[in-house]
Amino acid sequence: MTRSWSGQLRSLVSRARARARGATAAATPAPPEGPRRPPAGTRQPLETVRQAVDPAGVRDLVVICRDRPVLLGRRFQEWYPDARLTVLYDGPQVPAAEHGFGLTRFAHERGILRALASVPPADLIVDTRRARPAAVRSTFRRAFLALADGGRYVARLEPAPDGAAPAPGDSAPNGDSAGDIADDVRELVRRQGLPTSERRKLSSALELGLARALAGVTTEGDLLVLRKKGEHVLKLGVEDTRTALAARGVEPRVIARVPAERHVSASSIWSSDAALAAERLPDAVDVGELTCTVYADVLVAPRQVAVLERLLLPTSYFLPGRSSRRTRGMHYYGSDYSGLLQEGVEPEALPGTFYHLDNQIPGHYGHVITHDLSKLWAWDAALAEHPGLRLLISPPEGADDLPAYTYELLGAYGIGRERVRLITGPVRVERLITATQAFQQPNFLSPAARDVWARVTAGLLPRAGQDPLPERVFVSRRVATRRRCLNGDEVERRFEDAGFVVVYPEDLSLPDQVRLFSAVPVVAGYAGSGLINTVFSAGPATRIVLASKSYWATNEYHIAAMYGGDLHYFWCDPVFPGGPGGSPDDAGTGRFHADYVFDVGRDGPALDALLASLGAAVRQPEQPRPTGR
Repeated sequence: MTRSWSGQLRSLVSRARARARGATAAATPAPPEGPRRPPAGTRQPLETVRQAVDPAGVRDLVVICRDRPVLLGRRFQEWYPDARLTVLYDGPQVPAAEHGFGLTRFAHERGILRALASVPPADLIVDTRRARPAAVRSTFRRAFLALADGGRYVARLEPAPDGAAPAPGDSAPNGDSAGDIADDVRELVRRQGLPTSERRKLSSALELGLARALAGVTTEGDLLVLRKKGEHVLKLGVEDTRTALAARGVEPRVIARVPAERHVSASSIWSSDAALAAERLPDAVDVGELTCTVYADVLVAPRQVAVLERLLLPTSYFLPGRSSRRTRGMHYYGSDYSGLLQEGVEPEALPGTFYHLDNQIPGHYGHVITHDLSKLWAWDAALAEHPGLRLLISPPEGADDLPAYTYELLGAYGIGRERVRLITGPVRVERLITATQAFQQPNFLSPAARDVWARVTAGLLPRAGQDPLPERVFVSRRVATRRRCLNGDEVERRFEDAGFVVVYPEDLSLPDQVRLFSAVPVVAGYAGSGLINTVFSAGPATRIVLASKSYWATNEYHIAAMYGGDLHYFWCDPVFPGGPGGSPDDAGTGRFHADYVFDVGRDGPALDALLASLGAAVRQPEQPRPTGR
């Protein structure tokens, strides 16, 4: 799309709006409607739709209307007799009956997305509503990317008060601005002519996706006809995905299940910030149901992507409980849609049965421990049914293999290298087994994950060394580019003065790491991957955590709540790039990964009192000798 196309679009829309205004002024009241007569205001446009979009190319058709959906549906059946028709309406409820086409009432925009997910990708979507520009514009944003590649989206133009379209830039496509769908589309086209950096600054993720998918704009009478390019994946919640798949005739089989439960924290909790503790460190959490499910004919791509019937399966979500449904392994177009990174690439066929154990950040130690291993709770049940079962994993970006520690962790659980299948591009899997992630921070940690970690611990401990262990350790970070404690040297000296040994887990072999964290009764450190190792604890322990207030991940809390002991949380003040006020984008990853400072004046006395309460350390051997990972 170019600036010249933007100009052509303005001209097209201006002429079409003028015609629409003239048609509105000339309209006369319609006589009462007969039993099969469509609404008077839609009769002529129906013929125009058929002229704009040849019925021969339409296999799946969706019509959106306000009222009289049955009459409209019958008329569209006449025009498109070979299409599978679904009518969506937001007017009064229509009595249930057999109409020969799908009929669904929606009460809000989310209902439109659920309805579109329940039918095959449409070749044509027609929104017949008039005098409701905000609703039509909002529906376009919800529905356009659900079209099939090459599909058409048709909506009615609102007549401009003066017969002319507003100047470019008068309305921004943000869902709240004045104007109709034509204003929205025109602004999307205009932005495509801007430099990439400016376009990204002005646009949301959804707007970038809409503009990228917009392949053509024409008018036919008072109708705006948009052509779509590319295929997009719909993203729903877990239950909505199951419902949509069932409507599409897909009935996956559940082979293992762990019921939901309420888990009361087994740890006592002290926090330097009572408000943050109340918000993030509850006394009890609701642990969601875990299921292990078998799907057939699934498209799988690197970095935790699994797609069935153009729906992203729940196993693909990095943080399943978060509404943003971010997908790092795909083009992200907001909470409702994503696009494949390798679009147009023919997927390799993989016969057999595979267990999905991929990760959006493959090879990251903390995510392997918390996300990947926590999905293995159902491995034994799946293996019993499918003896030839193999794991499906993608290597870190730019690498051709997994880190050695990943194979070591899997081997400790009982899964050898011969059962690992790496993917570096899209594959179509004959059967894919997925298991709910048992650790879904910041929401919950299921006891099923603890059983997995205990099995890994048992597999690694026999290979650990036998050097004496300290009774108190502080887990530090030697090399860090983000989430740095800017006065960490001063903080660590306080701990060393109290008898703590500063350790760097990466200096130790994996068996020695497991032995250290399974045995040491007092562990302190900075929130993050280092303290994730406390999942290998043998039981209750004293845990002291330093974390930025802007770092909402609470892994250490969930681990302490599961294993017991006492947890002490010191919340530190984040330091943003733009100063105390933060940068414009600090609500995203910049805020999450911000550096921070331990406030010695405010929290130093409480820390000193805590360290003094531990008493003198009985033994203090030297830091365990580095043996390599």
